[in-house]
Amino acid sequence: MKKLVVEGRNHQITKRYLRVLSEFPFLKSDMLNRAIVICHRHADVDAYCSAYGVANIINKFKKDVHVSVITPEGLSLPAKRVADKYPVNQNENVDFNNIDLAVVVDTGHLALLGEYAKPFKDAKSMKVFLDHHPLNDSIIDVANYVIVNELATSTSELVADIFSAMKLTVSKAVAQVLLTGIIFDSQHLRLADHRTIKIVSKLCGTGASIRNSLEFTGVSRDRSERIARLKGIQRLSLFTLGDWVIGYTKIGSHQASVARAMINLGADLAIAVGEESGVSRCCLRAIHPFHKMTGIHLGNDVAQIIAERMGGIGGGHSTAASFSAGITPKKIANNVLKIVEDSVGVEKKILK
Repeated sequence: MKKLVVEGRNHQITKRYLRVLSEFPFLKSDMLNRAIVICHRHADVDAYCSAYGVANIINKFKKDVHVSVITPEGLSLPAKRVADKYPVNQNENVDFNNIDLAVVVDTGHLALLGEYAKPFKDAKSMKVFLDHHPLNDSIIDVANYVIVNELATSTSELVADIFSAMKLTVSKAVAQVLLTGIIFDSQHLRLADHRTIKIVSKLCGTGASIRNSLEFTGVSRDRSERIARLKGIQRLSLFTLGDWVIGYTKIGSHQASVARAMINLGADLAIAVGEESGVSRCCLRAIHPFHKMTGIHLGNDVAQIIAERMGGIGGGHSTAASFSAGITPKKIANNVLKIVEDSVGVEKKILK
């Protein structure tokens, strides 16, 4: 059985979406004994928080089910702070042949499961994907259920919808974790719409605190990240595209953080690229007016396009995206700039 539910493309939530969510985890309780929840590589806050919520739902559905959360290549620093306060049963040595249910969260491409991609693909279990990004065919081909809500600011928000659709009680701890995932991926609610605010209000009514969430998602950088941000700015190249200012830099680590630093310093579009073992990783960030006025969606129109063209993987949001491909950082930057130039209809100029 295969079911694909993509919600939000018409800017509304349908009854079918809520009905399908109410049927989670799509197995009868007597068929469910062991389950896993998998995040993408180097899981961020939303990935961990949504996995925490899904694990809780599965345990509510059947109390004696054994649930493990897998975080390939570990957690990002902010996600680790959440996990230290709100731990789950993490087990990296899972026998995929002995699993009844596998739920993948916040992951738009099978390759983002890292070393677990092949055993997951080969497993005979029920496979469910929950996300708020457009999904790659690599996922749709292997999944039994694919549930995407493109209106949601985060996968944690989608998980909150599942609690609501199943009429499950949300504990204070789960409410706090889901709120933290929403706060993180909505850029501290800057991307939130009325639906997100309504869910946030409901979670706060359960005992969650925005202040507590901000303690996890607030700025707290280790030495290596601070150095990477400073080096990234030191190596910065600037371009103009009409009235837009574009920053490009090459940095070996913390590309996402460096891209955010460029935006905070005044860039309208930031391109941060790193290279390791012949593979370049690019993180893109833009201010919201750039997306609104140019119509460029960094995930769909840039990251995914270049990744598919170059045999890599990528995707993301309208103002935040990433991709990797086996080409040099300079070629990455040229590809990004060419797409932006063609979309805007203006040639870039080097700013000296």
